[in-house]
Amino acid sequence: MISEQRKGEFYLLAEEFLWGWFPIVTLLSYPYLAPLWSMGLTLAVAAVFFGVLMGRGKKGRSRWRELKYRRAWADLAWSSFYIMLLFVLLFTGLSYTTAGNAALILFMQVFFAFLFFNLLQGEKMNPVHLAGAAMMSVGAFLVLFPGEAGLNKGDLLVLLAAVVAPIGNRYQQRARRYVHATTLLFVRTVTSLPVVLLLAWLYASPPGLTDLQATWWLMAINGVFLMGLSKIYWIEALHRLSVTKISAMTALSPLFTMLFAFFVLHEIPGGWQLTGILPILAGGILITRPIDPGVAVRNCRPGR
Repeated sequence: MISEQRKGEFYLLAEEFLWGWFPIVTLLSYPYLAPLWSMGLTLAVAAVFFGVLMGRGKKGRSRWRELKYRRAWADLAWSSFYIMLLFVLLFTGLSYTTAGNAALILFMQVFFAFLFFNLLQGEKMNPVHLAGAAMMSVGAFLVLFPGEAGLNKGDLLVLLAAVVAPIGNRYQQRARRYVHATTLLFVRTVTSLPVVLLLAWLYASPPGLTDLQATWWLMAINGVFLMGLSKIYWIEALHRLSVTKISAMTALSPLFTMLFAFFVLHEIPGGWQLTGILPILAGGILITRPIDPGVAVRNCRPGR
């Protein structure tokens, strides 16, 4: 029989593989769809996907009754807000930067989780964590400022998404105590959908029939597999693995993205980007390393 630890590893590996495709699939839709329309249509597909799953809970029981749990309402509302903001920043940022850059910068959420929930709460700075934070800072600087004047607008928006991610993740973890992962994901998707569609309608030209015909399969992949199935895998992995193992394995996602982007988008990583990979990924592992055996750094799990 497979142990819970092994299940968690399988869930996380599958999630990292799927999520590595997210920037590539999203960028492929941009020649036809504005970023907000791409996000809105992706959320619409994901909402249908989660809605179907809501009616097929454990032992045939529907999960719709979980929407009545008032104790979860506040956490569900805040998690929906912050995750929606995260994806608005990410979808918009991707239109101005490369898939590889976005994946690397988004991994910086590990650093911001450490900063928000450990360092700013007055915890003593351990040399190992300090070294990890310094390495991630150096790596991020190399990626964000690749020997050029100024800061790329897309990289800045993705960096802001990385800042928001840990906050949204904290509310998701709190909401998960009361409702199933499917319910959480359904609520955050359905509540975000009308807001994103309204923003898309106000600030971007609606897609034509030809555009929709050219991108329906990309929206289906994004909505069902990347914003749908992979997020279920992610939340299930969170309940089975330690922070250290999660943070180490999430370093695979930007590597997957850069590999897929090379073959699909023909993106060749630049020298500065390659130089920044190692300190960002290694620093992310160090910053979540437990100092005492069996004691994990609090709340440093990345959020998506």
